[in-house]
Amino acid sequence: MRSTTALVVAALTVTGGASALALAGGGGISFGSDWDHGSHHAGPDSARVEAFLGALHATAPMVCEMVTDQLGNFWSSEGDDGIGSLADASRNWEPARDSLSSPVNDAAARRRLARALGDEDPCVRRAAAKMLGRSGVLAAAALHEALRASAPRVREAALLALGHAELPDFYDEIVSATRDNDPAVVAMATWALGELERPAAIGRLGELVSSREVRVRRAAAWGIGQLEDPRGVALVEPLLRDGDVTTRVVAAEALGDIESATAAPALAAALKDTDLRVRCAAARALGELDDLERAPQELIDALGSGDLSLRHAAAEALGEIHDVRAVGALGKALDESDVETRRAVVHALAEIEDVSTVPYLLRAIKDSDPEIRKIAVEALGDRKDK
Repeated sequence: MRSTTALVVAALTVTGGASALALAGGGGISFGSDWDHGSHHAGPDSARVEAFLGALHATAPMVCEMVTDQLGNFWSSEGDDGIGSLADASRNWEPARDSLSSPVNDAAARRRLARALGDEDPCVRRAAAKMLGRSGVLAAAALHEALRASAPRVREAALLALGHAELPDFYDEIVSATRDNDPAVVAMATWALGELERPAAIGRLGELVSSREVRVRRAAAWGIGQLEDPRGVALVEPLLRDGDVTTRVVAAEALGDIESATAAPALAAALKDTDLRVRCAAARALGELDDLERAPQELIDALGSGDLSLRHAAAEALGEIHDVRAVGALGKALDESDVETRRAVVHALAEIEDVSTVPYLLRAIKDSDPEIRKIAVEALGDRKDK
């Protein structure tokens, strides 16, 4: 078991408080060639990478995952003037943080990260993969080699890196990896294939939706959604009836990403799913479909559901569809006790430009919530101007 002491030391190391020479000693702010590529900071050297990976090893799994989640997301000091910071908070860790989120230009550092693709700790593997992925073509040679590794976890981590890198030259190798004999590798390759967003991938992804492995089916559905190709609707729809709940959720979300109105009947049927998460995902997806002029009756009926989250999702979706047939049900939903759902209801009424909404909007201007009153008043003003 990792001790509390180790966790504290690791946290200090990550922020630059401990092992200051290692973490704060390499890679400062640079306005050189990286500036044009969206990175304003030099990447980490090998000493900093070694210290960072060691910190991840030492800390608790939850902390490791939280830190790794943020790698490359919004780790940057740009525009941060310290407003809102505690008066005694030190900011001397910023150069280390910023360098760790930048492309790894140092060859020795990339070699260390490549070795970490085979680490026993999955969080460390994930961190190394993300850092290599953010390095793009600089990491290409190392990733080519990792894809040929005998250890499945190395191949899996290499594909995770490629998903983050989105390097088109690896397309054939990623497709080949979807036929790997290890299910985890196949699942990650399927995800990486979706990340490339290449239209030609729809054929292979369409085959993978029938995989016996649940993680592969999920990744295939998600990948097809990323392509936003209407041909994907027929491929994903069967997964709305999959035995795995999460797969059904991902399938509904993918159909929303595709945005084709042809998915409306299948999503409407999914509003009757036994699991609330699937029903909510289906409702949200219906609101994302292009050119859907008539809301399925199942979506309108969902406004009267006993589940608050579904009522909210249905109200938001109806606000995107603008179907006058939903006005009566939306009017009844003004009695909703949840203010966020009432806001979604009034917004939907405001978006439906029909005289039948006026009595409900007049009622809404008396609501206790100022945001609801504002939406209603503005909508009534628009009606008057027209």
